[in-house]
Formats: sequence, structure tokens, C-alpha cells
Amino acid sequence: MITVLWVMTVASIVAMAGSLAGRNAVNAATNRVHLERALWIARGCAARAQAAIDTALAAGKTFDAAADTWRVLERVVVPVPGVDPSDCSVRLEAAGTRLNVNGTTEEMLQRLFVGIGFVADADALAAALIDWRDSDDVTRPAGAERDWYARARRELPRNGPLADIRELARVRGFESLSAFEPVMTTEPGRVSLATAPASVLIAVPGITPETADEIIVLQNAGTPVTDVASLLGLVSRTSADSMLAHFPEIVRATTTDPDAWILSVRASVGPPRVEVRLSLRLLRAGKHVVVSSSRSEL
Repeated sequence: MITVLWVMTVASIVAMAGSLAGRNAVNAATNRVHLERALWIARGCAARAQAAIDTALAAGKTFDAAADTWRVLERVVVPVPGVDPSDCSVRLEAAGTRLNVNGTTEEMLQRLFVGIGFVADADALAAALIDWRDSDDVTRPAGAERDWYARARRELPRNGPLADIRELARVRGFESLSAFEPVMTTEPGRVSLATAPASVLIAVPGITPETADEIIVLQNAGTPVTDVASLLGLVSRTSADSMLAHFPEIVRATTTDPDAWILSVRASVGPPRVEVRLSLRLLRAGKHVVVSSSRSEL
């Protein structure tokens, strides 16, 4: 009898294990199917968005008219015709709307942090970020290098460009990423005078809060800046003098036409819910756009 009971117990365990293995196999197969469906939906939405952008640019009769459309592309294209919001979400953001953490000077970082309210910590934050991304282990006076992270038992600095904005949370002082992500990115691009908020604009040496506010007024009116020099006649003498004193820096650090637009598409299928995110960097080639790079996240 005992032998029979043991045989029955073992058989039950084997049957249960087989059932669980089968269920896991079915779930894995279902997830793969949903993943493929979500990926194709996302790609379809991205293709429709690119087609809508081409149509909008081609509607301009001149090269300058296409440039005007490029500056306000999000307003013209989103929502994308033919894209059902229940299928996927589509977002456009101009490169340079947020400050590039990898290509920004320490002074611009300090000005940004002051602008978003981190006045007392601006120097330390900027120094820590520069220490994280530079190639050496020499600590700046207010910064943090390998020895600090080792003592704190934290991940050591990359000593190179940040791979993703989420990496910023590993840098000393940036643990609360939500305070910085709205104004910082790893996407390259000069500060966009057509789309950047005031907090990012005043990070540029020579742009005072008054000048930044004037740029925002023009953005909101749908008539963004087309010539940096035109701002001189719109602001006070003090702000104009500040611009003139740093004019070469302003020209180098900013652009009236966004260097690129980042097309972000998100699609999900389920249950169980499986989500795919696509990110495409779009460049303007006359009255058309081309994809210079793309990235997907599952």
C-alpha cells in the first residue's frame, strides 16, 4: 500500500510539473505573438507619422515654408491622421527641447540647475555629472569620482557618455530622476529656440530670463524665432547687451530650426499586456524626412 501511495504521489508531481511546463510554454508563445503584433502596430503608426510629416513639409511651396513647418512640426502633425489612439500613442519632440547631458558645458549645466531651482546645489550637481561622463578618475572640487561611489557601494562612473537618460539616476545628486528628466536628455542637438522651455533657454550663456520669456511668447504665438539677431530689438538694453556679449556662444549653442525631431511610438497588445516602444530620429531633407537612427524597447 505504501509503495502504491508513493507511486501515485510521484505520478501526481510529474503530472503537475508537466502541466506547469505546458502552461508556461503556452504563455511564452502567447507573449511572443503579442510582441510581434505590438511591434508591427508600432511600425505601422510610425510609418503613418512619417507620411504625415512628408505631406506637411511638401505642402509648403518654398524651402522657407517647409522650414516654418519644421519648426512647429508637432502642432501640424499630431494627432496623426489615420492613427487610432487606442492602437498606439505617437509623440514628437524636437531635439534640443531638453538639454543634452552628454554635450553640454559645465557652465550650461550650472545655469540649468539654477533655473530649475537647485541654486545651492548647482555647482555640485554639474561637477558630479561631468565627473561621471569624463574619461578620467580625477575628482572635481565639488564632484564625485570612482572612490566616492566605491565607498558608497554604488555603481562606478561610466567615464563616458550616458547611454540613456535613466542612467542619470545613478549619478550622485540625481537620484530623484523625475526632477531632471523634463529638462535633460541624451539626445544630441543644439538648444531649439522653437521648442525649448524657458528653463532650458536660460542655460545658454547670454540668454537672460527676459529674453527666454520673449522667445516663449513667440513660440506660443506659433511664430518662433527665425533669426537670433531679431531678439535684440525685442528685449531691454540690459538683456540685449548680455546677448551681444555672448553672441558667438548663443549662435553655437542654439538653432532656430531643430536639428532633428524624435518620433516616439508606443503600442501594446494583450492580455497579458505586452508593450513595444519605438524611437526614431528624423532629419529634414528638403521637403522630406529621413530616419537617421532608430531604437526599440520591449
